[in-house]
Amino acid sequence: MSGAQDLPEPIRHLLHQVGHQHDSPRTRRVFTNRDLDFESIPVVGFDMDYTLARYRQHPLEALSLEATVAKLIDRGWPEQLRGVQPDPEFAIRGLVVDTRNGNLLKMDRHGYVGRVYHGRRMLSRPERKALYSSQRVGRERSRFAYVDTLFALPEVTLYAAVVDLIDAQPELWGAGAPSYAEAWDAVRKAIDLAHQDDSIKSRIKADVAAYFDRDPDLAPTLHKLRSAGKKLFLLTNSYYPYTQAVMAYLLDGALEAYGDWTQYFDWMIVGSRKPSFFSDAEPFLEIDRVTGEVHGGPRAQPQRNRVFQGGNQAGLQAVMGCRPDQVIYVGDHIYGDIVHSKKTSGWRTVLIVEELERELRVRADYQPALDEIRSQSDLWEVLSEAVSEQRYLQRGLRQLDAALVAQTYAARGEVLSEANAEVMLGELRAEAKARFERLREHEDEVAEAVKRRSVQVDRAFNHYWGSVFTERYDASFFGEQLVNYACLYTSRVSNFLFVSPNRYFRAPHGSMPHWF
Repeated sequence: MSGAQDLPEPIRHLLHQVGHQHDSPRTRRVFTNRDLDFESIPVVGFDMDYTLARYRQHPLEALSLEATVAKLIDRGWPEQLRGVQPDPEFAIRGLVVDTRNGNLLKMDRHGYVGRVYHGRRMLSRPERKALYSSQRVGRERSRFAYVDTLFALPEVTLYAAVVDLIDAQPELWGAGAPSYAEAWDAVRKAIDLAHQDDSIKSRIKADVAAYFDRDPDLAPTLHKLRSAGKKLFLLTNSYYPYTQAVMAYLLDGALEAYGDWTQYFDWMIVGSRKPSFFSDAEPFLEIDRVTGEVHGGPRAQPQRNRVFQGGNQAGLQAVMGCRPDQVIYVGDHIYGDIVHSKKTSGWRTVLIVEELERELRVRADYQPALDEIRSQSDLWEVLSEAVSEQRYLQRGLRQLDAALVAQTYAARGEVLSEANAEVMLGELRAEAKARFERLREHEDEVAEAVKRRSVQVDRAFNHYWGSVFTERYDASFFGEQLVNYACLYTSRVSNFLFVSPNRYFRAPHGSMPHWF
């Protein structure tokens, strides 16, 4: 059967114009965790920051560090902090901050800690084991902080630099350096204040193009969804002046059919205070789009084609004209957008994971190495089991003595002297020992090969942490969350341009270890 790629170029161009586009690069695919009939979804909602709006991470981190450090120095912290440089490679989503010890942790899906940095220094295996030998590290909420969103990465970079400075030059604080926990609280409060007092967002609004990548496929994607009969809504925690500046840059003038960005959406909610939006009952306050101020009294439900602030999920749901499971919400924050919306509202969910594009490129580039790791890991498992069996056999042979062997032979009607039994046991023990040592040496060689190759591939994903989706040869804590809570996941909203609005997303079924 011929596909779209076999059609004449003019026909393929026309099909693209009407939104019938199938061919997409692998990095732009939409992946499925749970079956979902997209045709039966009449309403699609979107977060803005890191969802519709794709930040340029390096300039944003530089701005966030500058604004936050200024707040800390105003509090009397050392001037040396001005030397902290952006490093978007260092902090990744899915880390856990141990505020008591000044450490950054990456865990596998079972909660075991796979690697640790104290400030910017990676801890050795013995150091790591001494601190985190138990399963499910991170349950003490007063001690551990989760890095859930890309917005949090600059504060992690800054915190690591502060930890190093506390260790190296505690005297810089005069009366005494803060504890690691106090330092984390101070960094968090400073960056929150920088956002609240507009230190960061005023700079972004003044030069929006410097901080965002404009995706040429975004407007056609939203148009395609609307043309298929779907209603769209915007639900963001950003307030109207910032939302207006960003959305206007992304969408105004992109398509002739739309006067401005608001015409892409049926409902628009700013300052929504997610995740409390999904559980509280705050009223909706209409925003005057000319003045940017609230006008009129509180309302129980938002009206179409107008901008509202605050509100709640129940009020928004009431005006959509569909069941909660017929709404799909697209966001980047695993807790604020995905977990809470799924648990409390019943909406279906799409997680935007920008890191996925790099992940897929590296996997394509290193596919032979990944195949080698997989096959060698299988061999490692076989050898490990064989070594265990030989160790058990050796233990059993050591427990036997010649008299018992001779008695056993005699009970079977066979004659074997104790002296001959001792010789036979010696030979069997020697054979078992040689076999054990040979298997163990082979296991060590394979294990070393897997570890060496894994380090090479890890560095391609991220020099410090490896893939955001894996840890300890297993899914990472973040990877497990993605599977558990996101119905679909993809790298950017505009990837839906390559998806039919009538598509049935079918998840791969069956993944228990004993099925392979």
